[in-house]
Amino acid sequence: MDGIFSHAEQPAPRGAGHDESPPPAITETVTVPVGSDQAFEGFTEYIHLWWPVGKYSRFGSGTQPVFESGQLYEESEDGEQYRWGTVVEAAPAERLVLAFTMGLDGQPPTRVRLEFHEEAVGSCQVVLVHDGWADGAAGREQFEHYTGWPEILGFYARFMGASLPS
Repeated sequence: MDGIFSHAEQPAPRGAGHDESPPPAITETVTVPVGSDQAFEGFTEYIHLWWPVGKYSRFGSGTQPVFESGQLYEESEDGEQYRWGTVVEAAPAERLVLAFTMGLDGQPPTRVRLEFHEEAVGSCQVVLVHDGWADGAAGREQFEHYTGWPEILGFYARFMGASLPS
């Protein structure tokens, strides 16, 4: 009986015409001229000094991102707080894993994983992997929302004393 209503448009099979699978992981790497312990500390303890809040924040310039009590949040000049994520794992000088929701309230968290690899005395490679996207359109929205990691890690690297290519 297929085609009995051949004049009617047939629904596309599930998954046809669009990809239901989640987007690929975003992976970014920077090398900073300090040991892994200082690289980790610079990322977590001094994030308020290097994070580009003028571009990547809810409240804008004058706010401060901070890690505190297992949370990463932004605090406005008026004391209002906005949670960016939750610390899932913290192994100082080695790894930091976040359930990350910054800017996408109401969606399931994604995962941001930072690994700190000491390459030589006074040099650390920092690898950021952002994944854990939802399937389908929600995952594509998450993926497109978080494309600023190269710029953000550039601010971090410069703060930590790295010279970036000209």
